[in-house]
Amino acid sequence: MSPYLAYLLTDIRAAHRSEDYRTRPERQTLEEHFAEVEAWLAGELEGTHTFGWHCGLENGVFPPAERLTEAQMAEVVEAFDQLLFSWNITTDIPESVPIETAYRLLVSVLERKVSIVDSGFIGIEFCEYEPENCPFGLKWCVCKDF
Repeated sequence: MSPYLAYLLTDIRAAHRSEDYRTRPERQTLEEHFAEVEAWLAGELEGTHTFGWHCGLENGVFPPAERLTEAQMAEVVEAFDQLLFSWNITTDIPESVPIETAYRLLVSVLERKVSIVDSGFIGIEFCEYEPENCPFGLKWCVCKDF
């Protein structure tokens, strides 16, 4: 699996958002920007494409967690976190969650529709605040105490 993993990590790095979006001329006025933020806060601004569409990666190129060691999954998780950060996206996965769960959740982001922003960050949450259905597992659920 190591040669494949090396290629996968290279593909993940190649899928980072290019830096040129930071240097292009501003397309929005300040008023337009605030209107967009308000629309997003009101839930009116949905992504039209999946994250995989934006970055060019597909879920199918990621091996099943069972085929990777914990160290290999940790490498992919770190690389994927950096990829998301380059697209101004963060996730909310507790550090205590097993690496296999974190790996599966991060790969699932490729199938989620996301809004891509030029400033600030879009946060992706996995928990729907139902401990019995927690994607982290009941043992690692952070909302069960609420």
